[in-house]
Amino acid sequence: MQILLNAEHFKNCLEIVEKALPARSTMPVISNILLDINNDCLNFSATNLEMFIKSRMDYEGGESGKILLPPKIVDIMRYFPTDKVTLDINWDNYRINVSGGSANFHLYGSNPEDYPVTFDITSSQKKPINIDQKKLKSIIKSVVFAASNEETRPAFNGVLLSSHENTFSLTASDTYRLAIKELKDDKWSLDDNHSLVPARSMRELLRILGEHNANILILREKNILAFQLEGVYFATRLLEEKYPDVSGVIPNDYKTRIILGRKDFEDTINRASLLAEGKNHAVNIIVNNNQLEVKVSGQEGSMEEMLPVVQDGEDIELFANTRFVSDVLKIIEEQKIIVDFHGDGGPLIFRIDEDPGYLYLVLPIKKLN
Repeated sequence: MQILLNAEHFKNCLEIVEKALPARSTMPVISNILLDINNDCLNFSATNLEMFIKSRMDYEGGESGKILLPPKIVDIMRYFPTDKVTLDINWDNYRINVSGGSANFHLYGSNPEDYPVTFDITSSQKKPINIDQKKLKSIIKSVVFAASNEETRPAFNGVLLSSHENTFSLTASDTYRLAIKELKDDKWSLDDNHSLVPARSMRELLRILGEHNANILILREKNILAFQLEGVYFATRLLEEKYPDVSGVIPNDYKTRIILGRKDFEDTINRASLLAEGKNHAVNIIVNNNQLEVKVSGQEGSMEEMLPVVQDGEDIELFANTRFVSDVLKIIEEQKIIVDFHGDGGPLIFRIDEDPGYLYLVLPIKKLN
């Protein structure tokens, strides 16, 4: 069987599903990409048994068949010399010839009969959430960075999706910081009020979502959450751990509030991080008389920088992790940012005036001796 394809489109489909390939596995069959040729389209699938991605591209052929492609084909297409590629598949021995211009690759495919059943819930009769793709990308980006990467805290390795009445929210935390994004929309609800999605799945989904305005469907069935967009189906198993109630760590009232330019604050924190030392990358933050002072001192030197702010409340001094502060400043797009302080030992809370549904909380570092 011979197929002529657009090389760039073929490469893009492979790169999308490659994100679901396992880094290592005791099940060799899932280290491959499943190609399912179905009359007028090519379906590419990959899974690590926790995450499943499928992409598709149209073709004119009218034939059908399945084969496992070796993962090396992704790298081959990244360096392919022409804009057209010919696949010549031998169904008897699962050999694949990939050719175009002066390049000619002979690859060893394999029988797909032992490939695991994929979790596809696109036929679910349950009502999905319909959301703009660009908006979903912005929402996920605003919280997922706060999730933990430590395997010893499995619940905090996830992003909690919750729906209650007319509120839909995403929550992520590593116990040192907390990000919450709430949206008011009575049309957004999941069949289960709580879905704990692996943060690494959300990060991979971010790499797939585009910046253009296009609808995406979110579906939930049992322990699977799926995202369906044009040409791509992304599904992930949900974490079974119970996410703790984090509402109790958010203070009701601030003791100090400042409003300042987001970009100026980000640049200052980035400069301070150059000399911040220790595992906490500590920086001294002082609010006094409508001024924000950022100070850091270490073995390689010191720096101090002042920024004008609009201050409401008492003066305050504390230490914070520069990385935790810069992480939120680089994902916020608004020009102004609000920072609330809650006394000695209390958290810093970052807010956006134009987005009352967003909150980012950071615990301070104990005063350094």
